[in-house]
Amino acid sequence: MEEKDWLLKAHRDMSLGRHQDALSSYEKAIEINPKNAKSWEMKGDIYYELGRHGEAIDCYDRALEIDPRNLLAWYKKGYTFRKIKRYEEAIVACDNALAIDPDFSYAINNKGYALNELGRYEEAIRCFDHSLTLNPRNIRVLASKGISLRELGRYEESLKCFDRALELNAINAFVYYNKSITLRSMGREKEADECIARINFPSSVHHRKDD
Repeated sequence: MEEKDWLLKAHRDMSLGRHQDALSSYEKAIEINPKNAKSWEMKGDIYYELGRHGEAIDCYDRALEIDPRNLLAWYKKGYTFRKIKRYEEAIVACDNALAIDPDFSYAINNKGYALNELGRYEEAIRCFDHSLTLNPRNIRVLASKGISLRELGRYEESLKCFDRALELNAINAFVYYNKSITLRSMGREKEADECIARINFPSSVHHRKDD
């Protein structure tokens, strides 16, 4: 079989969830053409799906040795670093992605999430603000910005982010939970309890107008 045949087989196996078979196919393709950056990147994706994060990062590195401007490989490397709580390295990888495309929202968001984990909230907010100029309806980014603002003691601004997120999805438990934390920080216990009730009984969100 030629390289293209192994790649087709790998893609088919991936689509069917046959990760080990796909991995073997990518390895065969790479034996034929070890300079194909995309093959290394996709092999990294399989390792990620298998929970073998160190090997995934190694594959992304091989892809980047071949093509240093591989935007997705930089992003995926950063995403994987964040998943294993190596936040500083995640930020570096995201910065490399953003040097290629400053408006690549996935890298902007991933960097913001990593900054939040490090307690670098002002920097995280700058990432989230940039992201929201590109997509103002991103619920996770709105909620993450709300968390950053809360940690800085900017409670009213935090609530505005959570409320905007809930306008977009009125039954998002993650947003209600974080809104409740902000409300408790403000001493608004009853409203915080109401948020928790919305998590436990989401149908209570949908009232008739005359209720």
